[in-house]
Amino acid sequence: MKAWLRSPAVAFLVIGVVLFVLQALLRDRGDRDADQRIEVTATEIGWLAESWTRLWNRPPTGDELRGLVDDFVRQEVLYREALALGLDRGDVVIRRRLAQKLEFLTEDLAAQLQPPDAALQTYFEANRERYRFPELRSFTHVFFNLDERGETTYAAADSVLADLRASPDAASRAGEFGDRFMLARHYQAASPQEVQRLFGGRFADALFELEPGEWQGPVVSGYGLHLVLVTDVEESLMPELDEVMDEVLTDYQRDARERAQDEVLARLMERYEVEVDEASIRGLSLDAGGPPAGP
Repeated sequence: MKAWLRSPAVAFLVIGVVLFVLQALLRDRGDRDADQRIEVTATEIGWLAESWTRLWNRPPTGDELRGLVDDFVRQEVLYREALALGLDRGDVVIRRRLAQKLEFLTEDLAAQLQPPDAALQTYFEANRERYRFPELRSFTHVFFNLDERGETTYAAADSVLADLRASPDAASRAGEFGDRFMLARHYQAASPQEVQRLFGGRFADALFELEPGEWQGPVVSGYGLHLVLVTDVEESLMPELDEVMDEVLTDYQRDARERAQDEVLARLMERYEVEVDEASIRGLSLDAGGPPAGP
């Protein structure tokens, strides 16, 4: 996590809101058991009506809305009684689901906060290299199939390389040389990520080291050998904030959510005394000679 995010106003605001909500939700069990009143507010009824409208593309009728409210009350009664009976205890699925809901609550509140322009600019300046536009290369290649040619492949590639360098229009006639290839022979403004995805990392690394304007190789890929002509290079550029605003905003909000979750969890952990049987961890861990997990 970036140092600047340790104490931004947006994170403190999120933490304050989340803790306020959690304070209302995480009451003592005795108080919850004593509260036998169920109030269905206008906000909850509005939410039920809105959910129905999104599902059916029309508002509910009076009877339908009444049925939704009755079902809401029924679920609330069953939920409270299940908690009173402790049915949530010892159930890994329920425990995981409730923990996720608290995490989602933090994320939702953080996502609703729009950072000021100054905060985004500061974030962008601190992470500029992340948003650099990569170098792009246009190139043509001739392919030689190692599986079919075997030991003669390199000699064939060297012979064709001499012919390509001697031919002024070799780039336009690349299809006349080498072997058939399942992908394209010409690529325009390809990024390192794109080349790596298509040809593999070894080929991509070599391609972006080649000098443009001359046939070179052979260059090895996962398919075989290639003779390569780099025809154009677009240098790497550092963008301005407005050119990558959407990406910066997404990253900013993700980091803010993560920071808010860490802070909320730290505050909640202060309410608990945690005791762990460290001897069992040491005895049962694989690196301590314990039994391996699974069959």
